[in-house]
Amino acid sequence: MSVDEPQQTWIIEIMDYIEKGKQPTDPSAAKKLRTQAARYSVVSGEFYRRGFSTPLLKCLDSTQADYVLREVHEGICGSHSGGRTLAAKVLRAGYYWPTLKTDCAEFVKRCVQYQKLNKFITDLGIRHRFTSVEHPQSNGHAEAANKVILTELKKRLGDSKGAWAEELIEVLWAYRCTP
Repeated sequence: MSVDEPQQTWIIEIMDYIEKGKQPTDPSAAKKLRTQAARYSVVSGEFYRRGFSTPLLKCLDSTQADYVLREVHEGICGSHSGGRTLAAKVLRAGYYWPTLKTDCAEFVKRCVQYQKLNKFITDLGIRHRFTSVEHPQSNGHAEAANKVILTELKKRLGDSKGAWAEELIEVLWAYRCTP
């Protein structure tokens, strides 16, 4: 993590305000702290942030955050997902810290498997694109191939629509062998 000491102070400052009412002397800093503290609470000595979709998110310091990132990204149920997906998974798991999104992006960039895949793709000259499920038109080449495959499947099936799984292998073979 790139954040060590400042990570600790953000928790301590807000926690001191919530538990002891301790405020900075500067009026603008005190107002900012009061606004921030409204989103946090302390339950049984643990520091939590109120989330939008989840009731409470446990606030973590830098060492705890690093452990959670490693576990969610590489752990037994980890899927080596990208930065935004990793951040969403951490939030769904019930954790929070202020630099969550940037830390997730940096963590993924440092991932050895990500670097190997990225090198492999760039060495082959492949442009890796991501498309939305809701908007498949943005991946024109794949959609054109799918259209040809579907047309061939429809020709072969005729009225027996349920046998598409058996015919798919032959259609794919024909598609891949056609120049």
